[in-house]
Amino acid sequence: MHKFLNAILVMTVLISGFVLYSLEHTTRDLERRVAKFERGIDEEIESMKFLNAEWSSLTRPDRLKRLAEQHLGLTTLQAKQIVRIEEIGQKVPAEPLIKLEADGSDPIGAIIDKMQ
Repeated sequence: MHKFLNAILVMTVLISGFVLYSLEHTTRDLERRVAKFERGIDEEIESMKFLNAEWSSLTRPDRLKRLAEQHLGLTTLQAKQIVRIEEIGQKVPAEPLIKLEADGSDPIGAIIDKMQ
């Protein structure tokens, strides 16, 4: 009887040792994966900081003003351009400046044709 009980106890110790070893191995694997994800998160945070700094640099008002003047032909708003609501009828022409139907031309289509 003692031999059978000792054999069961030895088997229980061996099985619990194996379970403990596999649990430790799984735990270390999970710790490595967590560390890898944390490194990835830190890299993404650094990347976001860099991109925010670059965005701040690209959206500087003086740079946007220079680009708008250079590429779009836009200028700064002048005081004489501001009108009251009652004056709008006097400032806007009654007829459109470009009459597409009467002229038979399509200026936007011409621009697109030039681009192709």
